[in-house]
Amino acid sequence: MERDISYLPAAEGVLRGFILTVALLLIFAVIMTFTDVNEKVSSAFYLITTLVSIMYGSVYAVKKVKRRGWLIGIIVTILYFLIIYLVSVISGNSAVIGVNRIERFSLGMIVGMLSGMLGINL
Repeated sequence: MERDISYLPAAEGVLRGFILTVALLLIFAVIMTFTDVNEKVSSAFYLITTLVSIMYGSVYAVKKVKRRGWLIGIIVTILYFLIIYLVSVISGNSAVIGVNRIERFSLGMIVGMLSGMLGINL
């Protein structure tokens, strides 16, 4: 059994995912200052930004580790959402985990797992 896998690239993938998230949110903030954006569009943009960031972080981490792509993708997703949740609680938003957050987390887990498997084959 191989147990010498370093999970540090997963943390690097999460960091790169957050950098992408911040960049995309800054672009969206600039767009929102000049135009009136519907709440549905904002919600869709936040979901797409989250999923793209998880995809990028998972593929980056798996390309470094080069094995167990599904596991690395799940780890990246869990770390990403854990940090988002902690930032949300610290910033004063409600700590209640609702159906919307569970759906986003489930979708993120699927995307992270599939992105990890994709990253192995790239």
